[in-house]
Amino acid sequence: MTMRRRVAVLVAHVVGAVATKSEENDDDDDDDDFNDNEIQSADEWISSVGRQFFPKRRYKVTQNAVDAFAKVTRDAQWIHAADAATRNSSSKPPFSFGEEEQHLPIAHGFFVLSLLTHLHGAPKKSKTWCRCELNVGMNRVRFRKPVEVGSVLRCQTRVQSVEWKRGREMLETTYECEMMKEGEEDVVVELEWIVRQVLV
Repeated sequence: MTMRRRVAVLVAHVVGAVATKSEENDDDDDDDDFNDNEIQSADEWISSVGRQFFPKRRYKVTQNAVDAFAKVTRDAQWIHAADAATRNSSSKPPFSFGEEEQHLPIAHGFFVLSLLTHLHGAPKKSKTWCRCELNVGMNRVRFRKPVEVGSVLRCQTRVQSVEWKRGREMLETTYECEMMKEGEEDVVVELEWIVRQVLV
């Protein structure tokens, strides 16, 4: 390989790395705004029923992330692809949700749903009483509106109920969650999320 070729390859590698980094979300390791105050006891958490959380954390949906999700889940439907807008403009009639033509590409509904653990904002529980938290499942999941690539997502969460399970071995918390696009009030995903806190 000639010196000129080596330099070209190196430059392409660096430019590619910078471009990829610019699309990443820069708050992945920032837990400062993930909760208000750490919950210090089971009784304190039980008393949190009705409490709402409006975390500052946001997530920007990138094409790279959507492509990675499509590859892992093997859901390569064209409306999620980078060239979806071009392909849609040549179709008759154009793809749409409701009466308006839809801006493409859009993220997978399950991809948006998977961001809940990152965005929900419920406070952490102290290790002095909570060994770990287990995702039990979800109720009433509804995808209300599509999420276009480039959208910035946020979530608001309310503690619906906290109940003892298996005697007093663990608590079961049901959250009401609504995910929205930044700058809009319309809900894109709504659900009830059930999480168990395993006691020490």
